Amino acid sequence: MSQQLTANDELVSDVVACQLVIKQILDVIDVIAPVEVRDKMASQLKSIDFSSHQAGVDPVTRRAIQKAIALIELKFTPQSEAH
Repeated sequence: MSQQLTANDELVSDVVACQLVIKQILDVIDVIAPVEVRDKMASQLKSIDFSSHQAGVDPVTRRAIQKAIALIELKFTPQSEAH
């Protein structure tokens, strides 16, 4: 690659790379995991008490957890239940 990227561009490319890997992992989970496992994934994240957990101190981490919950729930919501 001949073009130099800024630090922000590198950060964005890291995020996009992680999103691509996560998408692949979710596709695999969608195939092999029973509904109970999927529900447990979301409920484990929902059970984090932000008032006492370290994640609650960092707003970026807190937002990331909220997005992860939304991603799991969106990914595994059957099409018939989606609005």
